[in-house]
Amino acid sequence: MTEATGTAEATESTATETTPATTPETTGWREGLSPDIKDHTSLSEFKTPDDLAKSYVNQQKMIGVNKIPIPDSFGENEEVRGKFFNEVFDRLGRPKEAKDYKVPEGAKGEQRDIDAFKAEAHKLGILPYQFEGIYKYQMGIVDRVERQQAEGKVKKNQDSEASLRQELGLAYEGKILKAQTLLNKYGGDDYKALLDSGFGSDPAVVKFMIKMSDMMSEDGIVRGQSEVTMTPEQARKEVNTVTKQLLEMKQSDPEYKDLLSRKRVLYEMAYPSNKG
Repeated sequence: MTEATGTAEATESTATETTPATTPETTGWREGLSPDIKDHTSLSEFKTPDDLAKSYVNQQKMIGVNKIPIPDSFGENEEVRGKFFNEVFDRLGRPKEAKDYKVPEGAKGEQRDIDAFKAEAHKLGILPYQFEGIYKYQMGIVDRVERQQAEGKVKKNQDSEASLRQELGLAYEGKILKAQTLLNKYGGDDYKALLDSGFGSDPAVVKFMIKMSDMMSEDGIVRGQSEVTMTPEQARKEVNTVTKQLLEMKQSDPEYKDLLSRKRVLYEMAYPSNKG
């Protein structure tokens, strides 16, 4: 008797442990539903009619909303992939045609380059606000590069002039004037345009033009308006020559004062940094 009772209790205990979590309290509300739907698995997550009603209301809110269904996979079908993304881009607001993109005010560049950029943007599905943002960013880069190039050109010209002034001393203005005279007389418009493009600020080019003007001056072809055309190096050699002449000359000689004055002028040309 005792053994039978124990067996019954064990059986009851096992049954209790394997009872599903669903209880009559959570499923009873479905008893009034049609037999073909009351046991449907989709209803198992609803504990009360109120839960089902809330779910229904939320689904009703989504009806009519402009949605884009996303497939789980495109596989290897590029045509399907392309068609899907074209629909996505169009529904998100991509212009109907590439020409419909609006270029920001002040845009630079050749029209053919702008058209090519529009075509690429349309193919990639770029939206109008994205197109404008990218274009403005690119314009900023171009403006920065042009500004840096202009600043670099100015600095190069300044450095070149400073270097030549240091090398030529007081002869700088006179030699530049003679070189400019040579350019105006023999240089064509194409050559002048080449020099204006930045080529003319190259020290080697300026020195070449100065050398040519000096040679042509000696032949009487080009004459500048200034006689001060000696470089410091030339002036130092001339100082040495004049000094020797002064040493060999008596101070009472009528030319002595003039020669001494010439030495002073030459000295200033030979050592311009010591002037003043």
